Amino acid sequence: MEDKKRKYARLLLQCLKLEDKDYLFVSMPSFLEEFKNLIEEEAESFGLKEVYFDIIDPFKKHDLLRDLDQENINKHPLFDHDIYNKYAKLDAAFLFISSMVPDLMNDIDPKKIKDTTQYTRSTEKYFRSLYETNKLNWCIAGVPNEYWASKGLKISLEELWDKIFKVCLIEDDNDPYKDWCDKLDRLDEVAKRLNAYHFKYLEYQNELGTDLKIYLPEGHLWASGKDENGVIVNMPTEEVFTSPLYNKTEGIVYASKPLFYNNIMIEDFNMKFHEGKIVEYHAKKGEDILKGIIETDEYSCYLGECALVSYDSPISNTGILFKDTLYDENASCHLAIGSGFNECVKDSSDLRGDDLRHLGVNDSKTHIDFMIGDATLNIIGTTYDDEKVQIMKDGNIII
Repeated sequence: MEDKKRKYARLLLQCLKLEDKDYLFVSMPSFLEEFKNLIEEEAESFGLKEVYFDIIDPFKKHDLLRDLDQENINKHPLFDHDIYNKYAKLDAAFLFISSMVPDLMNDIDPKKIKDTTQYTRSTEKYFRSLYETNKLNWCIAGVPNEYWASKGLKISLEELWDKIFKVCLIEDDNDPYKDWCDKLDRLDEVAKRLNAYHFKYLEYQNELGTDLKIYLPEGHLWASGKDENGVIVNMPTEEVFTSPLYNKTEGIVYASKPLFYNNIMIEDFNMKFHEGKIVEYHAKKGEDILKGIIETDEYSCYLGECALVSYDSPISNTGILFKDTLYDENASCHLAIGSGFNECVKDSSDLRGDDLRHLGVNDSKTHIDFMIGDATLNIIGTTYDDEKVQIMKDGNIII
């Protein structure tokens, strides 16, 4: 177990391609001291000038959100991310480590969560300008903790570690980074085949009730979880994705899994679209949180991503809901509310705002993935020549 944890820590650093970097910025929860030490030890071999740890205590964050009004939240240094800008100016690589604490924020006013999230993002403007235009090396990954395992998933911490090792290709006698490079080469081939068709729109249908038509920008591009610099941005990843034509989605979509947002569950929800905009939505649980996401800003009610993931894939085949979007989105086809990706449309590398939307890709202050895939999902693409191509059948990519 300890050897695999060390191998996992090294894999995350390899994902960042640190060979030409002097600085590493690591954001992680305060209760992962053992894994912090592994990151620090493994980072020594990369010849970095500095490894900076941004350590966040989620329980302290909860108490501040509970006890302070918005004015004083905005004054508190815990919610100020100016340090992100400073390390972005140093061209640091950024490693974001998440570790779920189930139900932690259930007693916090959803509006306060929304307003605080917006404030925090406003303090990282320079970092965001690079992050959102793919000019930083970054990776997001998860590390288990006792709360997540026993309270959230009703399994032991060791079992959760084993599941994460499995889906991250960590074995006793393999080179996981090489295995991931090989896997992403295969996903890149799927993306190339999708790009060759130059689809005009995609039609989604399944037995949950999803009946959705998503148009794509004329210059759209499909991509995988490896960016143009070879950085693996999500660990693990199973998707190929693109950005839709933000103002031309029609129909209704039903979530196939709950969405956990800021440790709060949104469950059994659906959204109806007209001219790309969410015009109606319902949730049996967490509708007020969903409302806050959709109403983050003027363009958070439009889509920014559509991603394809086979139902018969490693994370899905674990048979569990991880209650962390990083894992759950890679077990299921998903969509995202909010910003799209510059790399998913031609000639847009430095564009933001209206300039990016002019090419059909949304720009927003948020990007929230939600899962829509199941064993009954079928997706048919239509090309500009009106050729119909089945992309997914019974939940799996067949193209």
